Amino acid sequence: MSNLREAVRTHDVPDAQVSTSRLDLQTAWSGYGADRKFLGYRCQAAFAIEYHDLDSLEPFLIAAVDAGANQLEGVDFDVRNKPELRAKARENAVRAARAKAELYATAAGVRLGAVVHIEDVDPESIGAGRYRGHGDPASVSEADLAPGAVVVSAAVVLGFAIAAS
Repeated sequence: MSNLREAVRTHDVPDAQVSTSRLDLQTAWSGYGADRKFLGYRCQAAFAIEYHDLDSLEPFLIAAVDAGANQLEGVDFDVRNKPELRAKARENAVRAARAKAELYATAAGVRLGAVVHIEDVDPESIGAGRYRGHGDPASVSEADLAPGAVVVSAAVVLGFAIAAS
């Protein structure tokens, strides 16, 4: 762990951008039944590291592995101004929901009334995939695959009254 912490510091990552899990200590055994042999203890720690220099990400990861990291859970890319971007995405989601409702109302020969229900849907939560890409969880947009792009999305469920004609 100390080798990994030193490698992280060598890449100018402040301690505030590194969080560690509790140590997980387990007994290690080989074999089964009468052949079971105690090997010792296995200790595991996990780190979450916020790293900003994307141009040197590869050397950073190599240094972490050289320092003893033996499992990489994943690399996630995100943006700092997510609350502002999420707010704009929510506004766009409401506009899109209203436009779709107006289309349905026109097709049905009725007038759209007042909003009677608003439900925010967190598109990053488990089970919210049906709200991504207008109901197609398998849809992938060009922005999802664009280098240097982070998709910030929002979804909303709106219920409207049907106005009397």
